Amino acid sequence: MPEKMFINNSLAKFEITIFIREGELPYNQDGTVSFTLNPGEAQTVPYGSDQNIFLNGILFFTIFEGDLYSKMQFVTLSESELDDLLNTNDTIIITSNLTDYVISGSNIYLDAINNAQTIAEMRAAMEDPGLGLDLSLYNSLTDAQKNQLAGELLNDRPIGGYTSTTNVQIALDTALNELVNLDNIFVLAGSVGGNGSQAYPFGTIQEGITAVNPTGVVNILAGIYPITSQINVNKAGITLKGEIGTSLLVQADIIAILITAAITTVDGLTITSDIPYAREFIQVGGANTSLINNTIYGPVQALPMSNWVVNRAVVPQVGNTGLFVEGNTFYSLRTGIYINPNVTGAINNNIVYNTKGAFLVDGAFTTFVGNSWGIPANEVDIVLLDGTTMGSPYDDLTALSVANNNASISDQRVIFLENEVTPIFKKGFWSSIFRK
Repeated sequence: MPEKMFINNSLAKFEITIFIREGELPYNQDGTVSFTLNPGEAQTVPYGSDQNIFLNGILFFTIFEGDLYSKMQFVTLSESELDDLLNTNDTIIITSNLTDYVISGSNIYLDAINNAQTIAEMRAAMEDPGLGLDLSLYNSLTDAQKNQLAGELLNDRPIGGYTSTTNVQIALDTALNELVNLDNIFVLAGSVGGNGSQAYPFGTIQEGITAVNPTGVVNILAGIYPITSQINVNKAGITLKGEIGTSLLVQADIIAILITAAITTVDGLTITSDIPYAREFIQVGGANTSLINNTIYGPVQALPMSNWVVNRAVVPQVGNTGLFVEGNTFYSLRTGIYINPNVTGAINNNIVYNTKGAFLVDGAFTTFVGNSWGIPANEVDIVLLDGTTMGSPYDDLTALSVANNNASISDQRVIFLENEVTPIFKKGFWSSIFRK
């Protein structure tokens, strides 16, 4: 249960009532607590609950030396001066001022912020849980970066000090947004002269890749990114993370994203093109690449699909290992993924529709689980091209279909019996030649 200390620095005896807020919005009431505060007394008063920790107002009343005094103050707007006074301080002080009585607040944690003289003292005050700052981003920084932020809060501290925890939080968030953190670089389409901070992002994804630390994140903020030259993901361990509303529009006959480094991730991007190009949108050369939660689609092309430009969402290079493709949506393309020989990995829980062939397996060893198929339907969901292994992981086509929401499968593999080439025919599956 929350509590506050009330101190009476006057000679009068007060009857005090505090009004408890229900939830976070003023006007919503959760009852009152009344108590008596004698002259010079300090009293700790419990109130509310773990869910209702804020006060909406205060009423205090006294009859002293022939005068009757009554005063009510009530919060009508969040983060008003009274709201900050009542709810960012752990001590409320009543002081006489001529014929009036005024209340003020004291917060030992805020006092520590305002009394700090060194970076070390400011850091200790900022990091004290009692102050109640949101330190989720701050905690991910290096010691040097934390010192930099603490120094900024120290140097930029108002002459009269920070008046509330809210003001300290605003100052911290501003400093965080302006911090260039090479583990978390920001990009915004059209930004000019940026430094990679959230407040001043780079204008292109390639700038972000160049600047970010290995294993860091390039945060691609919402917007439309015209792509006229190839994006080369050539730094090991990094993640390209698209914010909701991020869209890459390819406007040239290029492979939009070429991944050459290992252990990289592309997450949350939407990619399309202004016209159909006979290219894949993403080519994967780096081992252990993860493609997750992306949406890749092509412009509308007139039927039949056999006349469509051969545009593909993803093509891993021959021998690529550890490919992981999950939670993506591919549609309106000639092919979802063309999987080259000796590629290994897992392709799970993707949605593919309106393609001539969702997944084309050309001598690869990838597994498929949980993939599903939208409307308009694909011509074929999974194609096992000639040259693909006869054994694992494609030895049970019925199980493969069931594991992928009753996928249609075109099996074009052949076996050699007595020096003859014999096509494989499986009941319930396509056996005609699928043109890539």
